[in-house]
Amino acid sequence: MTALNPHEAPGLEEDVETATRRRTQTAHAFGITRIAVVAFGLASIGCVTAAEEQEGIAMSSEPNRAVVAEGLGRLPQFSHATVAGDLIFVSGTLGTLGEAFDLAPGGTGAQTTQTLKNIQTILRAAGAELQDVVKVSVYLADMKTFGEMNEAYSAFFPENPPARITVGGAVLALGAAVEIECIARRVP
Repeated sequence: MTALNPHEAPGLEEDVETATRRRTQTAHAFGITRIAVVAFGLASIGCVTAAEEQEGIAMSSEPNRAVVAEGLGRLPQFSHATVAGDLIFVSGTLGTLGEAFDLAPGGTGAQTTQTLKNIQTILRAAGAELQDVVKVSVYLADMKTFGEMNEAYSAFFPENPPARITVGGAVLALGAAVEIECIARRVP
């Protein structure tokens, strides 16, 4: 693939910069990493083959929809999830109890269980289930608690678990031991 050189196409530089900034802002809102921005960007500017579009791989033209699940606390600055086409991007979620910002007592294992229950509630509000999850990102305050998290996590994904990354040493909101975000795909 040949890289675009904005200097060889007058007027392209501003359009590329504007489009890149927009895609990056959108991707950051979804918690997507910089590598995924490239894939997201190609789809959003129409760099998708006709075969991919026919197979439904291209981004939907439907507007994104914010999801706010009843019974779960949240800050007003973000939604619990965003539905973009057949994808559901679940925001970083903590093991809070109900609408309050109180963490489930009992440490990493108990907070992981509550976090995944909260994610299940969010996914259901978006029309999906845990079995529809394709990618999970787990953030631990202390990597030494990996075993506790993994044991609780395994109860929710006993077979065919989704792709996952676990990052340790994160300073999390509310002093939480664990925070989890995920991407799910609604299958029609």
